[in-house]
Amino acid sequence: MKKLGTAFYLILLALTLLVLGTLVLWFLKKNDVFLYLTIALFALYLFHLVFGMVRGYKREKREQTTEDLLRAELKGGSCVVYLAYFGGERHVKKPSPHKTEYLAEIYAPSVDGERLKKHLWFGLSDKEEKLLSAAKRYEAKIAYPALSLIEGKTVYLPAGFFEAAKEQEAFSALLNKNTIVLYGEN
Repeated sequence: MKKLGTAFYLILLALTLLVLGTLVLWFLKKNDVFLYLTIALFALYLFHLVFGMVRGYKREKREQTTEDLLRAELKGGSCVVYLAYFGGERHVKKPSPHKTEYLAEIYAPSVDGERLKKHLWFGLSDKEEKLLSAAKRYEAKIAYPALSLIEGKTVYLPAGFFEAAKEQEAFSALLNKNTIVLYGEN
């Protein structure tokens, strides 16, 4: 199982210390209140442990399924990738492996590039959106690790994201292995 997150482990540690602390108090004081408190905290500990593990497993499975579908679409021949970023500037400097901050849309190579540049940020008329959606093959919100699957494609990137990411080592593979077309403003 991949990382469950720092908060999960901190809460687990706090609950462990509370369970052990109330157990020690029960041994020292022989007061039943501490025993009941220990049992209640242990039940909370078990709930947190099981809930966190199940949630982590589901997240990992969902990420894997999304990556498999994206991989299949990217290997399906030539295509154009439209990438939008919805995270903060802090995540450009240190990308999160779990947050789905990227919208990846895969289009047929015949897609109109000018329409694609105006697609998300500037809005198109319904007619133009329908023409654009006819060329769309796949769409998914992805996390940072899935960006490494994009190689040898024409990638439309927001200009602001490109300016922040071009100096970051984390995005060098994406920027160097693809043809980058910028859209939007800095």
